[in-house]
Amino acid sequence: MPRKPLSNKQITDAVRLVMRLPMTVRVALVVLAGVGLLVYWYATRPKPSPAAPAGPPGSYLFCAWNVENFYDDADNPNFRDDKEDYFAANPDMFAVKVDHLAAGLLTMNGGAGPDIVALVEVESLRCFEALRDSLNAKLDAAGMGEKKYEHILFVGDNIGRRSAPGILTRLPVTANRTRKLGKRGNGRILEGHVTVNGHDLAIIAAHWTSRVTDEDGEGGRRLSYAQDCYGRVRAILTENPDADVLVCGDFNDEFKDVSIQEGLHAVADADAVKSSPEPKVLDVFGNWSGEPPGTYFYERKWAILDHICLTRGLLDANGWAADPATAAIHAPKEFRVPKSGAPLKFGDVKAPSQRGFSDHFPVTIRLSVAGSP
Repeated sequence: MPRKPLSNKQITDAVRLVMRLPMTVRVALVVLAGVGLLVYWYATRPKPSPAAPAGPPGSYLFCAWNVENFYDDADNPNFRDDKEDYFAANPDMFAVKVDHLAAGLLTMNGGAGPDIVALVEVESLRCFEALRDSLNAKLDAAGMGEKKYEHILFVGDNIGRRSAPGILTRLPVTANRTRKLGKRGNGRILEGHVTVNGHDLAIIAAHWTSRVTDEDGEGGRRLSYAQDCYGRVRAILTENPDADVLVCGDFNDEFKDVSIQEGLHAVADADAVKSSPEPKVLDVFGNWSGEPPGTYFYERKWAILDHICLTRGLLDANGWAADPATAAIHAPKEFRVPKSGAPLKFGDVKAPSQRGFSDHFPVTIRLSVAGSP
């Protein structure tokens, strides 16, 4: 039988009894009560979601992520921006941001983090170096020192918002092929190359113009970015039609939009990519119907703004290969606002221990590579 709650008289009598005790005894009781509450909190606190499992041997996890205003802790006197100024004036918050991003990445791939991660909205090489060091320290502490990240592919942006794409990986790279693409001086498009077993993977990571700042209101600059990305894809495939090229990033448009359909020549059907006489790319989120329904949540609406697109070379068993069935939006509960399920932004709350990760969810896909040619 359940016990009856204490009456008001019983509570009053208990308080009077405690007040008659010597001060030292009362202090000891308060301390014991505090310890008990602490133990109760620790036992019942929310537990982080387990790390997404690692893939089979010989496979690699690729991740693309808009990491939301990743500015470093050094002030740039030639750039006036409230967020850049904030992190420069509060280096402790830069450290928190780095720690959060590292912890978030290590919820993937069995706790080892993605093997290749393409990030956008990054101010500087300093940001990448701090993130690499934080990841490697956490991997060491977890007994996975052999999984350390070694290579950063990055070219900074000295105009516009001073944010750029970059690539962090534990796999071998061809660093001297890293370059910016596009017609614009502040075009946020990076080409990098990862080489395993003699097989080259070309990664084009991009951050197309925001819907808020696009001057013509019709997505004209995003279409221009799409054409720049596709122009490079076409050039690579003209030289080698079976080249393995992956295009990814925050496109700020959905699959249905003209920038992706016509500018990037993206389709949602793998067979159409394989059989097309002209180069096309497969948008692995073109027909997405999974959970969550999008990578970004704005004005109570979901949208998939973050994409991974594959050339036909990645759809065969030669060299690098990608499995479209493994495409996912990574959104464990600690990445999400409890009620809406939206991405929990780094700046959503004031208490550093409760800060989120980013206003975008990461997107991932599983890759594999053949043996040496």
